[in-house]
Amino acid sequence: MKGRALLASLMVLGELAAASSAVAQIYIPPPDDLVEVLPPLPTAPPPTLPEPALPPTTAPAPISAAQAKEDARQMGGALRQSYQDLTAAPGAAAQIPGHSPTYPQETRYYDRADALASDGAAAASQSDAWRTANSTSRPRIAVGREDLARATAIANDPVRFVDGVAADGSAGACTALPPGAGAPGSVEITCNIGESIVEHEQSCKTTLEVRLWEALAYQYVCVSSPTYDGCRALAGSAQCQGTGTTLVPEYGLTVTSYSCDAPVTDPDAFLVGTITAPPPAGAFEASGHVYRCNRSGLSQALSVDPTMGAPLQFLTGLQQCDAGLGMPLCMRTDAISTGLVERDLCLAWDFESDLLGGGKLRCLETAPKEEVYACSALVPELLPEQSETRWFTAQWTAGPCTADPEKCTATKEICSAPDETRVIAGIPVRQACWEKARTSLCQQATGAHNDCGVAEAMPGCQQTNEVCLDDPPAPDGSCKVTERSYSCPVPGSDPEPQQYLCSGDIYCLNGDCETVEREASDEFKDALVGLHALGQANAEFSEDDLSLFKGTRETCAKKIFGISNCCTGKGAPILTPWLCSAAEQKLDKKDDAGLCHKVGTYCSSKVMGVCVTKRDAYCCFASKLTRMLQEQGRVQLSKPWAPPKSESCAGFTVFEFQQLDLSTLNFAEIYADFTEAARLPEEAAMLVEVQNRISQFYGQPQP
Repeated sequence: MKGRALLASLMVLGELAAASSAVAQIYIPPPDDLVEVLPPLPTAPPPTLPEPALPPTTAPAPISAAQAKEDARQMGGALRQSYQDLTAAPGAAAQIPGHSPTYPQETRYYDRADALASDGAAAASQSDAWRTANSTSRPRIAVGREDLARATAIANDPVRFVDGVAADGSAGACTALPPGAGAPGSVEITCNIGESIVEHEQSCKTTLEVRLWEALAYQYVCVSSPTYDGCRALAGSAQCQGTGTTLVPEYGLTVTSYSCDAPVTDPDAFLVGTITAPPPAGAFEASGHVYRCNRSGLSQALSVDPTMGAPLQFLTGLQQCDAGLGMPLCMRTDAISTGLVERDLCLAWDFESDLLGGGKLRCLETAPKEEVYACSALVPELLPEQSETRWFTAQWTAGPCTADPEKCTATKEICSAPDETRVIAGIPVRQACWEKARTSLCQQATGAHNDCGVAEAMPGCQQTNEVCLDDPPAPDGSCKVTERSYSCPVPGSDPEPQQYLCSGDIYCLNGDCETVEREASDEFKDALVGLHALGQANAEFSEDDLSLFKGTRETCAKKIFGISNCCTGKGAPILTPWLCSAAEQKLDKKDDAGLCHKVGTYCSSKVMGVCVTKRDAYCCFASKLTRMLQEQGRVQLSKPWAPPKSESCAGFTVFEFQQLDLSTLNFAEIYADFTEAARLPEEAAMLVEVQNRISQFYGQPQP
């Protein structure tokens, strides 16, 4: 660097000798702060400098300008290597021209600044630099018309000279920054191809069948003696049970009685009679009272044949329909349902004679039909036509239903006929529910499903992986459900422009510009990563199993061919957060922050052998550096991740960590985080870019 500065100074002095004179004044600004008087600084020992080269014995031969530039560049590089540690050498301050080990004399102007102007004018007359700058023979740089034309052309149309030229740092000492980690440029989109489970509802009805308990018990007796067994048929029947034994000693006989559920056809079994059998468990008893009444005001009347109108029977004690029959315990029914005989009553009669002098009664007008009521309680002031108490059984029976119990699951059941009273054998029977409707969710496997059309149609999407979700895999290698992964640009985002850190110096003389190249050092970023790795190793050491950089296993779920997706991948938001657990939403944030490594995908639930829900398994770590150490360190150690269904995210043992060669690991993602704060603003980056283009423009021949 000093070599180039020296060459530039020589060129300036050469130009000064041929220029015209000018006069200028030097203005020395006053100090802008005051310092306290401090004790003298200690004297540093003189630094050890390289011995200067011996001067050439003969004058060098004339060389071209290009060769001079190249020689100066090489000399500058050599001097830069020689003097790069000069500032850190002991006694370096003493090598600066005009340096004084004590505080400079200019400190006396801190409290008497008015003397600075007069003292400066007196010192200027003794200064070679001041006399050179104010000399009438000072060289001048002539700006030609062509230089102004170039500047005007750039000012009027800068895009012409910037467009199409890549600013990759070659025109200046600029270093491209790696992409930042704050806004990833792509997201992972997963989709599925194959069979799907289609769900549909089916409804089935079950009906409560209430029946009158009318089972009979058949009472038999049989006789047996020491020489004859007449009870063999009854004793051997499973439907018969002995109820008693009577001895007849004078005849040497034994009479045994049996109660049977069904008739027994045997000549030695004598049927005594039948009785109603005891009701089974769960049977219930109900009482009923049947009332018949009319609204024609009839208390007695003739019943007639409805077809011929001929009288049948004279009836008395007819009752009027009372208001009490409208109470909730009574319900209107018909005569046949209650076991009564229907009848027609006559309101008006006439006698019809015949030619033989005889005749017959004929009904001219029949009364309205009598009303029949069945009540579970007695109605005051009315006489029931019949009253009885009976036993009933109730049993639910399923109607025709196509729901396959192996493919369908009952989801809900409602009562479609609640709280009704029905007349059975003339007795009103009330039940809370007479009919139920049961809805089942049935599943059926269908093929040829594909939801990858969206990813395939997006510009810039590229397929990155394909995995079969069948568990276990089919022996013939076929796959029912396949998952594909695509890497797609973030929707609605623009690519982040390349940014640079520039450390070069550009100097120009009479339109001829040169770049002072500076070599960038990666020691700083390596030191930062190394220190951070040591800190993480100390913080993440597990005393339980003596391991380093252990992770935690975390998973998220996605319905195959469904809208529920809690595994959207890094950079993409969860579109159905209400369907995702708190742990899955937290995993998504960790993954977006770069803390998680995706191990893989596996089927977590299946129906009829078809995968319906898949899970993505991740290993999440305490820091991004830990994740990178795990990802790249496992490759070095030939230690692959376990299958996604069983990966436990174990850390490195101390021995394994000692085997890692950290110098070969790629920490560019960490460097990007460290340099994020040092990124040039967009305006400053454009300024450097324009500056580089102008330098290129002046270096090219112009028409």
